[in-house]
Amino acid sequence: MGQANQMMNEWLQHRIVLEKLLESIDDEHIDFRPWEDAMALGELALHIAGWNDVFVSMVTTEDFVPPDIPECKTMGDVRKAVKDFTEKTKAAYESLTDADLEAENNSSHPKLQGAKKRYLIAMYDHEIHHKGQLFVYTRMIGAKEVPFFR
Repeated sequence: MGQANQMMNEWLQHRIVLEKLLESIDDEHIDFRPWEDAMALGELALHIAGWNDVFVSMVTTEDFVPPDIPECKTMGDVRKAVKDFTEKTKAAYESLTDADLEAENNSSHPKLQGAKKRYLIAMYDHEIHHKGQLFVYTRMIGAKEVPFFR
């Protein structure tokens, strides 16, 4: 198994848990915010999925282009959008080679400079960071059971 495929499989383990977590959230909580300036629950889920697609795309394009996040009125809409982003991101990931990951990137951000696989490491960290926030949101809205984190 190549490095790109291994990294994709590691990421997918977390994304599958995110999708399971979202299945347990009712429509009434889509706009839940733990504090005034926080992202709403639905918005946070879309942020994770949309921006992670950007990180993976940057390996081949080097373009830091904001994702096209759909407007979602229900948690069903959020779940569908996350699944769509998952499939799109997975397809982009599957097209990567180990040589792509080892090529030098053009990032101006000091923590991302180096091999292009740094984009994927940042994406992985981004997924875990915000998924952790969603676990807290879910507990705050009263969930008694949540999926295992991985």
